[in-house]
Amino acid sequence: MIANLTIEEYFPYCTELGADCSMINRQRIQQLVLSNKPLTKGAIEKSIAAHLLFLENGGAGGQWKTIHLKGIVLALYFGEEVNKGKQANFELQQIPSEIALRNVVLPFSNFCSSKIEKVDFSGADLSYSILTDVFSKYANFSNAQLAYTDFTRGDFQEANFRNANLIGADFENCNLRGANFKGANLRQARFPGAILKDAIF
Repeated sequence: MIANLTIEEYFPYCTELGADCSMINRQRIQQLVLSNKPLTKGAIEKSIAAHLLFLENGGAGGQWKTIHLKGIVLALYFGEEVNKGKQANFELQQIPSEIALRNVVLPFSNFCSSKIEKVDFSGADLSYSILTDVFSKYANFSNAQLAYTDFTRGDFQEANFRNANLIGADFENCNLRGANFKGANLRQARFPGAILKDAIF
């Protein structure tokens, strides 16, 4: 709760400029995403099951890096080699809004440059995941575990982060217009260059 503090006082870095993103082509990313068929519920469930095996066999604990190729943002994961399971990778994919992902366990997963608008992630564990450059208007992340998740440059207009764990999350250059953060744990969260107009804290 911000109480009498201003946004600038509560988030001392929100008025700082974010990193230059002029080389990133959001329109081209969106065109690529829309050229892919929306994922089916079965395909997503298969990815979740394989990701759980990936975690059980030591896949957690790595680090994310992003690369830019002709304006497109892609994510690379640097971690231990795992012999069983497969890390969930939804990069440049569409997840239909009617597929609910409530309470899914997907830490260290890749949603880079994906379209997840209106998807229900309430109660999900997406901690240490990468959601950079996503199209995520109206998505529901209430009560989700999102510690140290990278949301850089994502479009989260009107998204719901109520009561979410956002410790150390990175919202650099995000569009958070109208997003709801009421009750969220925002300790060490970063907001340089973020659009916070009409956001609720």
